[in-house]
Amino acid sequence: MSEEGLKRSPKLRSSASFLPPWLKAALHSRRTIKTWIRCCVALASVLILMVSRKPSQTMGQAAFFCVIVSVMMPPTFALSVFIMAITTLLLGMLLGWAWGNAAMASALNVRSASLFAQQQAKVQHSLLPNVPAALQIQVATFHGAFLDPRSSAVYGVFLFIGSFALGAARAYLPNLALLSIFGTIVLDIICTTGPLLPQSDYTLAKLFILPASFYIAVAIASLILVFPESQSHVWLTALTDSFWAPTLDLLRLQSEALESRPSDYENWADLNTRGQKLRQSLVNATEAVITQLRLIGLDTSIGRLGPSDLKKINAELKSIMFRAAGLHSFQTFVNDVNSAEQREAQEVEARLKRGDQTPRTVDRFRVLQLKIRERELQHGHDLDSLVPILAAASANLRKSSESSVECLIDWLQDCNSNRWRGIFSRPTQEQIDQRHQKLVTELQNLTNALDEFRNVERVKLIRPYERFFDPVTRTLLKNQDLFASKSLYICFVFIDTLDGFSESIAKLLRIIVDIDSQRPHAKLWFPGRIAKVTTDLKDNITNGQFKGTQGVLAMGSPDDPASFDPPNGGLASSGSGSTFNDDDDDDDQDGDSETAHNQAEVEKEREKEREKEMLTEPPVRRNPDAFPPTTGFGRSYVKLASILRFFKSAQGVFALRVAFVSVALWIPAVCPSSAWFYYDNKGVWALIMAQTALAVYAGDQIAGFIIRLTGTLIGLVVGMCVWYIGAGLGHGNPYGIVIATTAFLAPLFFVRLSGPPVQVGLWTMASVTVVLIVGYSWINANFNPFGNPGVGVTLGWKRALLVIIGFTAAFIVMLFPTPLSSRVLVRKTLAAVIAESGNIIGGEIEAFLAEEERVRNGIYDQAPELGKDRLSMKERRVRRISGRVMAVSTRLRYIRPSLGTAKFEPQLSGTWPAEEYERLFTLQTRVLLSLALLVTSFAKLDEKWCSALVHRTPFMNPNFLSDVFTTITILSNSLMNGNPLPAYLPKLRDRLVYHEYHAGRQAQLTPFLRSIGSTQRVAASQSTGSSSSDLNKGQNASRGDTEHDEEVLLRTAGPAHVDGSSMGIELDELTLDILLDEQLPAHSTAVIAFSSLISRIDEMVDIVSTLCGQATFRGYENLQRDYMDREERALGGGLVVVDTDNRR
Repeated sequence: MSEEGLKRSPKLRSSASFLPPWLKAALHSRRTIKTWIRCCVALASVLILMVSRKPSQTMGQAAFFCVIVSVMMPPTFALSVFIMAITTLLLGMLLGWAWGNAAMASALNVRSASLFAQQQAKVQHSLLPNVPAALQIQVATFHGAFLDPRSSAVYGVFLFIGSFALGAARAYLPNLALLSIFGTIVLDIICTTGPLLPQSDYTLAKLFILPASFYIAVAIASLILVFPESQSHVWLTALTDSFWAPTLDLLRLQSEALESRPSDYENWADLNTRGQKLRQSLVNATEAVITQLRLIGLDTSIGRLGPSDLKKINAELKSIMFRAAGLHSFQTFVNDVNSAEQREAQEVEARLKRGDQTPRTVDRFRVLQLKIRERELQHGHDLDSLVPILAAASANLRKSSESSVECLIDWLQDCNSNRWRGIFSRPTQEQIDQRHQKLVTELQNLTNALDEFRNVERVKLIRPYERFFDPVTRTLLKNQDLFASKSLYICFVFIDTLDGFSESIAKLLRIIVDIDSQRPHAKLWFPGRIAKVTTDLKDNITNGQFKGTQGVLAMGSPDDPASFDPPNGGLASSGSGSTFNDDDDDDDQDGDSETAHNQAEVEKEREKEREKEMLTEPPVRRNPDAFPPTTGFGRSYVKLASILRFFKSAQGVFALRVAFVSVALWIPAVCPSSAWFYYDNKGVWALIMAQTALAVYAGDQIAGFIIRLTGTLIGLVVGMCVWYIGAGLGHGNPYGIVIATTAFLAPLFFVRLSGPPVQVGLWTMASVTVVLIVGYSWINANFNPFGNPGVGVTLGWKRALLVIIGFTAAFIVMLFPTPLSSRVLVRKTLAAVIAESGNIIGGEIEAFLAEEERVRNGIYDQAPELGKDRLSMKERRVRRISGRVMAVSTRLRYIRPSLGTAKFEPQLSGTWPAEEYERLFTLQTRVLLSLALLVTSFAKLDEKWCSALVHRTPFMNPNFLSDVFTTITILSNSLMNGNPLPAYLPKLRDRLVYHEYHAGRQAQLTPFLRSIGSTQRVAASQSTGSSSSDLNKGQNASRGDTEHDEEVLLRTAGPAHVDGSSMGIELDELTLDILLDEQLPAHSTAVIAFSSLISRIDEMVDIVSTLCGQATFRGYENLQRDYMDREERALGGGLVVVDTDNRR
């Protein structure tokens, strides 16, 4: 039913309101409906093959396995990606087959001939005359009559090694989980059945390979015949729905925010929460969308856009994502101001309840914020006054940007629709011109609105401040009261981010206008160069970037949580990845010669060498116990030691656990007393469940237990219902089985396709259990195979028991040698993220310094003269740092589920502080937002303002930077190793003020600091119970400089400072022209981003102190107070800091 129908029907509307948002979106998604129908058609087709006698006899007694594969890997991908995924599955089965046959050949070679002769004679002697001999020999065989200990031992060794290797592959390469799982299943079948057989049977694997091949044929046919779609179509759909939809919502949210008053705390907090969700979904979608395009070289499609066109669009997505996410920073900073005001109001209320008139402690930063707020209210410069002006000034640009995004979505949807019709019914030239003119007009409107915003509308925000400047000289009036500008600079953040976002949209529109003029008609696109496709495929799989074959049982990230070191070292892996460095070759141009291609490769290598010289490598861990080896033997020993260390790693321990649990549950299959019981009750499924239930970390495994057990219970109930509905009390009606199974599994398919990723395992396990119950029951009832475990309820409880046995075995193995805690994973990952954030801060500071140095030395980029594809060094730095920011964001996205699964671990040693880790996780996302703002600001600042930021703001003070990096390193190491923080780790905000004074940039702060210090001494005297005479002395000292202190406080809260720190503009230099400078918004954004970083690091200090503790020693407070008194007396006496070069 349409959306209008829901609006007209109150009952339907009320019932739809109970649906979760993801289900509502799926019900209105045409692609989801089409994919669901295709999956249902494929499911019904393999069910028909299973119940049909001839295909079922061809597939064998495991014919139901084709249905299991159809629910584990439904045809939801594009054809090219599905072929790659199914090739991975088949490769895993072939590897298991090959290794199992090797085990069988080796086992037969060690089998004792004399023992076999004795066993054969014993069986012959026990044969009954009235029963077929072949049947009796078969029964004796599976009762273990021909078991040989030596042969069984060989099978056990091969099973151990094979399970270990496949488990290691599953741990290190989660994207190859299908290969590992299905290879293990085939190996299990051969190793549990092979020891019972006295002779070779190298075709045991066909028991599963044949049914899987039947499904592959059905799936490929469904992908071709039932709503076919190419990878290009899938990518464009994902781009529209997952990327542009949240981008448009985030842009519209800004308009909604600007229409509300910032002082409406609850409404603004709600808007900020919605913005955070949209920003996070946009960041996650960007990574997913970019990843999908990595295999576009394998695609065969019909349409207007080819692989090179999609790559050009794809190259701009991260830039747009950074700027779209930056739009939300304005709401975040305003919400920070509101939160601070709320905390202050709550503290005042708490003091009134206690009867206190003064705070127990005085925070100099809080005093400054109160003064800024008071001054802004006095002059009408608060956010409530400025936001309406900002809304009116940006209205036209926001409207044009929104219209441009909608135009982009319409153009992409037009390119993604009527692909086949475009081949046979080409549009007229008039239609082509109209389509192209619409893009050109939209680009022109956006460009005009952007120019008007920069030159006309933006100026309106400065008008409330014009009265503080001389109308002739445009300098600051001397006798006029100073104004505070914090709210203005926060508004500048919105101006800068909106400007950058609109500019990035205009840049993409230019690219699309060019593509539209080159691609007027649809055509057939074939895969690109095979060599390049193969290389990209290998890199995507080994680097953990290939998501196409990632199964529902894949496990997280293969990266070391404690390190961001690139696996191969070097610039390529530490930069932005292939997203920023892809060569957008025109794959449709067949005239490219091999010589030209080689020249391009040589030029690319030269660029890489130049980039290595200009860009500093990220820090790489070194061995503190040994220098790098210098001999061949030493290098060989280092490689051998790294192999041995693998067995101590989390992945190595996981692989060993898989191997041990495999052998443990395999032993009953080769014991004469239990061999028949194991085979008759299909004990191999307990072995398979134990192998698949294991996870690297305990929390993930326990959460997996809960999900799989829940899915098994749901599947048991549904499966038995399906069987008895389709079969009644008989052997089953094929038509009823197919219809009932498809009808009951269709909703599970739909929920799996459209539901959150965390629920995929649940519905997959439920579907697999339904198929096992129905499929096994059908085979057992109609073909009466050897070893019949029953049908319906009898089969169901046995299946549940096998699952429980497998999970119990996996749980026992998990406890030895020691469980790898998901809590430790979370802690170490967040510690590594803190360290990497420090490295990114260092990289961004290096970028500012390098740009300033290049300009100072007269070195300018000549990229435009070298060709359109050449990037300036500044742009290379921006893209490289952006890639590192995205790498941290990806690591946080990987660790997000573990924050939930860690709660399932037994809390024997105490309660896990989940709330503190949630706060730390949130702070890390805030840090990434500030880092992204710094990147975008750096890209826009010219040499003059870069120099001002480096030399005239306190943030680039080398001493302060040393404090920043030291604090980050201490936080990371403390959280990584669980060590307490050092005693009285200073706040970076206080260190910033301290270094700013001692650098000689703000001598007028001396009385201000002294007044704050005097107030702190008074508060300290109150808290330590000092005498009234000492207290009066402190109060009199504070009153002596009251007037001068107030003057200094007013200057510090003036327009040349942000949060008490210099903006890089001296008060005497501040003019109206500077406020109107188009570079000031970007400069203000960088300063506020730096200030936000400092605040977030200070907050992290408090959290890490709560988690890890902090050292302390007696007498420190008194010592600190004495030194503060001494320093203040020295400063008051006119002590001048001695410079080693120019002594004064």
